[in-house]
Amino acid sequence: MTNKLMGISKNKIRAIAIAIFFMFSMTASMMLVPTTSAHSPAWKIPTYAYINVSPNPVGTGQSVEVIMWLNLVIDGAAIPNDVRWHNYSLTITAPDGTKTTTSWAVVQDSTGNQDYFFTPTQVGTYTFTFTFPGQQYTYTEPVLSFIYFTYGESPYYGDTYEASTASTNLTVQSSPVAAIPATPLPTAYWTRPIYGENSNWYTISSNWLGDGAPGYYGFANTYNLGGNGEQLAGAGDLVGSLTSHVMWTKPLQMGGIVGGNQTAIQGDSFFEGSAYNQRYNNPIIVGGFLYYTEPISFAGVPGSMTGSAYGPTDCVNLQTGQLVWSRSDVPALSFAYIYDVQDSNQHGVYPPILFTSNWEAFDAYTGDPMFTVTNVPSGTTILGSNGEHLIISMVNYGPVNEYGAPTGPPKYYLQEWNSSRLWTGQYNGESTSPAVVPPYLNGANPVMLDWNVSVPYLNTAGSTTEVGAINNDLLLCYNGSLPAIGAVFMGLPSWTPYEYFAVNIDQSSGSLGSILWHQTYNPPAGNITVLEAGIDPVNRVFVENYRETAQYVGYSLDTGLKLWGPTTPQAYLDYYGSPASGSLANAFAYGKMYSSAYAGIVYCYDTKTGDLLWTYGNGGEGNSTNSGVETPFSHYPTFVNAIGNGVVYTVTTEHTPETPLFKGGLARAINATTGAEIWTISEYTGEFESFSYAMADGYNTWFNGYDNQIYVVGRGPSATTVTAPNIGVTTATPITITGTVMDVSTGTQQTEQKGDFPNGVPVASDASMTQWMGYVYQQQPEPTNFKGVPVQIAVLDSNGNHYPIGTATTDEYGTYSLTWTPIISGNYTVYATFAGTNGYWPSSADTHIYASAPPATPAPTATPITGLATMSALTYGIVAVIIVIIIAIAIVGLLILRKHA
Repeated sequence: MTNKLMGISKNKIRAIAIAIFFMFSMTASMMLVPTTSAHSPAWKIPTYAYINVSPNPVGTGQSVEVIMWLNLVIDGAAIPNDVRWHNYSLTITAPDGTKTTTSWAVVQDSTGNQDYFFTPTQVGTYTFTFTFPGQQYTYTEPVLSFIYFTYGESPYYGDTYEASTASTNLTVQSSPVAAIPATPLPTAYWTRPIYGENSNWYTISSNWLGDGAPGYYGFANTYNLGGNGEQLAGAGDLVGSLTSHVMWTKPLQMGGIVGGNQTAIQGDSFFEGSAYNQRYNNPIIVGGFLYYTEPISFAGVPGSMTGSAYGPTDCVNLQTGQLVWSRSDVPALSFAYIYDVQDSNQHGVYPPILFTSNWEAFDAYTGDPMFTVTNVPSGTTILGSNGEHLIISMVNYGPVNEYGAPTGPPKYYLQEWNSSRLWTGQYNGESTSPAVVPPYLNGANPVMLDWNVSVPYLNTAGSTTEVGAINNDLLLCYNGSLPAIGAVFMGLPSWTPYEYFAVNIDQSSGSLGSILWHQTYNPPAGNITVLEAGIDPVNRVFVENYRETAQYVGYSLDTGLKLWGPTTPQAYLDYYGSPASGSLANAFAYGKMYSSAYAGIVYCYDTKTGDLLWTYGNGGEGNSTNSGVETPFSHYPTFVNAIGNGVVYTVTTEHTPETPLFKGGLARAINATTGAEIWTISEYTGEFESFSYAMADGYNTWFNGYDNQIYVVGRGPSATTVTAPNIGVTTATPITITGTVMDVSTGTQQTEQKGDFPNGVPVASDASMTQWMGYVYQQQPEPTNFKGVPVQIAVLDSNGNHYPIGTATTDEYGTYSLTWTPIISGNYTVYATFAGTNGYWPSSADTHIYASAPPATPAPTATPITGLATMSALTYGIVAVIIVIIIAIAIVGLLILRKHA
């Protein structure tokens, strides 16, 4: 038998109740209460209050968490109902005697716990006093009694839970209490999963949820949206590559030049999928895994524009391309679902789920089928604060006949469907995995709605179109048809005044469904077609574009008043605003709007003022998309496919390129603030109804029609070696230290790359990366101006002194060398360090040498005087005596001469 409470089975409810029973240690005396539903006299049930403050002690200016609870859970309290404790109060007495009191009319937690955060400002002892004033049980609706495990009216009706109180002290000191420091951001190659203590690494990691997720579809996107619609200014939402370094490539089908002369066009290339047979359709990245569905041949459904027949869906490691799983029972995917659960029972993100466009669900880690959601409504879809899909719809509950045609006045309601309620409203079993049986889950269940409110204004507004929404803020709509030539063809009013209006969907501000403003606009002169260009939640602006004149106009989301525009016309080839043709292609991020299309020029506008901040593609070297004679457009058609970490990423694509494909197409990365070029690499990306592009964790992936391969680019691992002579080293003889710095990304081990570089692929500087990757992966000529990377060489000598001895630069073989003479004798450790670049993570190596003192120089030998070599010692003595006598005679003679003078 199924219990009426949320469709949960009685056995399940009983298991939950038993757990709560033991958790709160209800007394044996309460278990002996009779099973009557009223008592005379009414019972008085004692309660015990508890309070905890942590951390304790704490420093001034540091926050503490106060937790208050009772020993009992009020009978029948459950998440879906309103059976709760009331009127908790907390009095905080500061060291100077000042008291502040905070009260809670309703304790929302069904277990009776109440949290409160407080920041002390005084040194000394604070006293925290929690008071429960007592409460009479007055709930009459049927509940599950946790005492008797029966469903119905509580046996405690009319009874009173008695008052109780509890106090605790907090010691506050002047110096802060140190927390465990954040783990530094990585300085070496890293992989998923990110260790649970490294929570700050969210700033360098991200996911790409796919075309079916809000903000990812089409050519008018809003990137970097936070859960409440606010845009995040920094990294951590979408994180792309700062390099064109190739991590790996993988063929999806035969590609490139066919060869031979059996083709109608000599040198023709294999079909790459444009426009209706996209090959790499809607790649998705979650948790470091890349998901895509393999194409089969090139045959689509006859008469359809939905693309190719599909093969198995693959899950591969984003960084290495290693196949994790491949399943034929997983069809083409639409989006990934990442839901952050924060409720009274659980905290954390559900295991990611992959969904098809018709809401078939599959486990992202295994590919196992899970369930299918039926009757999911249509409307404006936005992401909620926890990652849930919120679908805002206008529903007409007016009378209709058996064919659905209205038979009376409309009665419009505005409702919000919440995907997270799949878990809270319909299922038995673990909350992290909806039940597989029954496999079909009814999205029309009323429990799926956050709210459903009447909007009388819509009853007389006529045909209404939802433009877009910001969660917990507003829904933007317009009435009738926007000015357009198509309206004339359909016999509809055209080039007449039209109206926008905004509907309140903020439950904390005003009445849900109330009209915030409405404005009527006159159509632009000249029979101009007006199209929607999207919403910028940063500067709170919505934008139209004028198709025939390639201009934009901005309006306030808060008032509907015009703010700026029309802007200066863009190049007229942007009339073909997407590979499918239509409105100007544009994307919002950082309070700016980026627009680029067939004219090949990227325009950056300030959405607050409409000012053109910069352009890319119409300048000189490093700022040019000029195609010369290669295309009929004079510039390469360039489209914005992603924006993140301060970078705008574009691809070269068009609706139906001729073959062989024109030469010179590039994927590009452009500074979102300045328009400066960061990197480029050769590619042509065929895409039409959805992207063939995704990025996350600092890696970008796309389909390259030049060779029909998947490409992944990003910062890759490197390996450094170092060698030095190990014999004959002295402090008098220079030695040569040598080594290599090599690229060890997975792609270097692919068949062609391994054959071309049997000794490994050298690393290249950022300045050489584009040409070097073309040489390594795209059969392009070896660059003549290759520039390697610097390697710092340092030593640790036998006296314990560590010091640098020089810098060497690698060559096109990845080798480097440095000549050096040891200073002192003894053992040395030699260190070689490559500090890393945008293209490669750092690496290092060491080796050891012993330097000896040079051999001692022998003392010089005296050379004998010529002619005296055979004289004996006696002879030397006689000669000396004779010399002395001669000197004496001379002196005597000199004295005699002076006497007679």
